[in-house]
Amino acid sequence: KPDMQGRKQIFEVHLKTLKLAQSVETFAKHLAALTPGFAGADIANICNEAALIAARRRDSAVDTRHFEAAIERVIGGLEKKNKLITPSEKKQ
Repeated sequence: KPDMQGRKQIFEVHLKTLKLAQSVETFAKHLAALTPGFAGADIANICNEAALIAARRRDSAVDTRHFEAAIERVIGGLEKKNKLITPSEKKQ
């Protein structure tokens, strides 16, 4: 697992393809600090998810709130609409 500097460099690679509200450097530094223990694949997922969230909201650029929502989604998985636990889920 990469350290903070490693995560920053990975974010820089993945952020270059996105239309951002701030500079790549600014986001890379901030996001690297928010993601201890994340591997390269997790970081790629965060960038992709943030872009999808921004597109769904019809925003012109990806900003901090999109990345924070993406981090939550990558950590927690997809949001479940049904809060009830089925009997088969209880057995697992």
